[in-house]
Amino acid sequence: MEYGKIPYSSTHRLDLSPRINAIWLDKGEWELLKKEGISDKLNSIFTDVWQRRIRESLAHNQFDTLYSTEFGQEDYEKVKCIRAWLLQHPHKDKLTAFLLADNPWSALK
Repeated sequence: MEYGKIPYSSTHRLDLSPRINAIWLDKGEWELLKKEGISDKLNSIFTDVWQRRIRESLAHNQFDTLYSTEFGQEDYEKVKCIRAWLLQHPHKDKLTAFLLADNPWSALK
């Protein structure tokens, strides 16, 4: 038996028997699939791509919660904006070095 996690927001899993090529749906799962707009994607749910996307989304959400807790929501929003600006900047390496230097105006360090 194989299991496929469905939408990122749900703890439900679909059961697949490769031996007989059948999917079992527990109570409420079909309604959930329809509500999420993925009732026509049953085969896709069991692919590596689908499952990897779900794992990545879960990890992103966990880190998002961790950073928000560690930094505080206001500072976290600020640093996300700075990061987005920095990543697209043509001198991002030099700007990052400047930010990380203990004294960027000193020739000694």
